[in-house]
Amino acid sequence: MTRFLILCAIAYQAIMHGFDPRIIAAQVFCESSFRPAARCGQCVGLLQVNVPIWKDELRLDLGRLTEVNYNLCKGLDILCIYYRQTGDIWKALERYNAGYKYDGRPYVRKVKRVYKLFQGRAI
Repeated sequence: MTRFLILCAIAYQAIMHGFDPRIIAAQVFCESSFRPAARCGQCVGLLQVNVPIWKDELRLDLGRLTEVNYNLCKGLDILCIYYRQTGDIWKALERYNAGYKYDGRPYVRKVKRVYKLFQGRAI
C-alpha cells in the first residue's frame, strides 16, 4: 500500500475516532515508520498494537493486525480508552506507549517533534 493511501486511512480513522489526523500520522511514524507489517516484540502493525495486553479486551483478529484500516482502528480504540481516562491527547499518548507503570514523556516529545513537521500541512 502506498504512503498516500496509508495517510488517507490515517485521516479517516483519526476523524472517526475524534483525533487530529496530524497527531495520529506522527504517532504512526514514531511507531512503525508507516510500515503496516512492522513488528517489535509482541507489538504489530502501524500503531504497534500490543497483542498480549489487548487481545482479549479488543477481541483482536490476529490475522488482520497488519491490515492498515484494522490496525489503525484497533490502535485508535486503545488511544480512545486512554483519552477517556485522561481527557488529554498527550497524556493518552503517554499511556499508549508506556501504560501506567513507565514514563511515556520521552515518547510524547518524539511524537510532538514529528507532529510539528505536519502542522500547516493537510493530511
